[in-house]
Amino acid sequence: MPTTSPRPRTGRARTATRWRCAPPVQARSRETVDRFALAAEALLRTRPFEEITVQDIVGRAGRPIGSFYARFASKEALLPLLYQRYHDGLEAKVAAHLARVPWVKLDFARTVDAFVAFVIAVYTERPWLIRALALFARLRPEALPSGLIEQRRQVYAPVEAVLLRHRERIAHEDPEAAVRFAIFLALSVAREKLLFANAPQSRLTPMARATLRGELSRVVRAYLTCEARR
Repeated sequence: MPTTSPRPRTGRARTATRWRCAPPVQARSRETVDRFALAAEALLRTRPFEEITVQDIVGRAGRPIGSFYARFASKEALLPLLYQRYHDGLEAKVAAHLARVPWVKLDFARTVDAFVAFVIAVYTERPWLIRALALFARLRPEALPSGLIEQRRQVYAPVEAVLLRHRERIAHEDPEAAVRFAIFLALSVAREKLLFANAPQSRLTPMARATLRGELSRVVRAYLTCEARR
């Protein structure tokens, strides 16, 4: 009988394998997985994900390399777990940031300034971790946590509320929609400048962090208070 050689794996199959993660079942296995996640998060405090090796992670976790590959096909397979951990803690992080600001004492301009400071703090607190997660979200949107969009709505609802305290200053016919767009605008610009500063468009518009903060405040104030032509 003629023999058939195995079909070469397609690029899609290789990619799927690279992201494979074996979910932990036993408590000991869950503890090991958590140690790998904590080790990766610690390493991401000082350098980007692409410069971290599996050997770095297992060394930091104090586990053998075989234990890592028994659970993850590659270091990229850690990213869904890291995203879930960040996602689960985001609401508390945002609430803690907002609680530090005496919003009721701020006028409109200072509220916008404080909001922009909050946005910049979100991206500067753990930049390498958030950068890795942002890239993962673009590459593997199907692997993001279930219920992500609804939870993000809940996370940013208090941010919307502090801006809507000055509803009378918002010239848009739909203040809620305007505030949501202002938040999206500020997060998007800050993310590109702070996490992807070496990208071409970011390099075309160099600015110090203090300048970015001032310009973003100016843009948000102008957008919210300028009535669009009809």
